[in-house]
Amino acid sequence: MKNDISFPKKMSSDLAEEIGLHLGDGSMNYYNGKGLYQLRGHIKDDKQHYILRIKPLYKILFNIDISLRDMPSTGVYGFQIWSDTLVNYKYNILGLPLGPKHDFLIPSTIAENDEFSRSFVRGYFDTDGCLYLEKRRDKLYPRIEMVSISERFIKQLKEIISRLGFRVTYEKRDGIARHKFAIHKLSIRGNEMTKKWFSEIKPNNPKHVNKFKKLNLE
Repeated sequence: MKNDISFPKKMSSDLAEEIGLHLGDGSMNYYNGKGLYQLRGHIKDDKQHYILRIKPLYKILFNIDISLRDMPSTGVYGFQIWSDTLVNYKYNILGLPLGPKHDFLIPSTIAENDEFSRSFVRGYFDTDGCLYLEKRRDKLYPRIEMVSISERFIKQLKEIISRLGFRVTYEKRDGIARHKFAIHKLSIRGNEMTKKWFSEIKPNNPKHVNKFKKLNLE
């Protein structure tokens, strides 16, 4: 894999989406001088997304044939890659964080471009977002949510989502019990905004798409 791995020369919609995936479910760091990158989602709910979208995407972008697997001990599904060159690229070229994602920003090449922003938001929502369907007067009321412990990131994400034409609210919740970090949450509510979200952001994760279909808004 070391000899065959390749890297995009410039930003693209696919790369912006992958960066969204990374900042959602991914992590990377150096261990004993070796670079490790991991991307992992829910062992059941996210499996189809990894098989149908994520695996082909890594082949397109990096010429990597990722090996997906269940990790029952932690309840996750995904992959890990020991690769100094991949971690170096993501850290030094893309500017993505090493270790815990406590404080970070979206690369400016994405944040300043609407097409790349939509792709990034898709990747982030597909891995770290939720669509809730609440029963109200025998009807389903949708609520899209995304959370992070990085205040700078979530406020930057709010600006981007607002610029793309969505009504979005921000809420901060203080850390509780063992979780010392505050939680920063974005919410997008209602049928109109949810329909626009799935029409324009175009999530790829089947768990979101199938839930959206229950609203019968298409």
